[in-house]
Amino acid sequence: MENISTKTLYTYLQNALYTGATCTGHTKAHLNYVKANEYRNELNRRGENLPTYDLERLFVEDNGWRESQTNLGEFNGEGAC
Repeated sequence: MENISTKTLYTYLQNALYTGATCTGHTKAHLNYVKANEYRNELNRRGENLPTYDLERLFVEDNGWRESQTNLGEFNGEGAC
């Protein structure tokens, strides 16, 4: 992931979150949340200050951060699986 720009990692994160939240398959959803966590971890490693909870958790108090990132995503977009 070191060769991927920070902006692109945000796009991948958003697409994985959106796909995970809207797909109908449990495995597909789970795998997209795994990818979203990986993208988030890399962004934090680069100095971004993103929440560190498991993005697959159903209920969190994050002032709407996950929802806003999810809404920016595209179903099956680049970075989703």
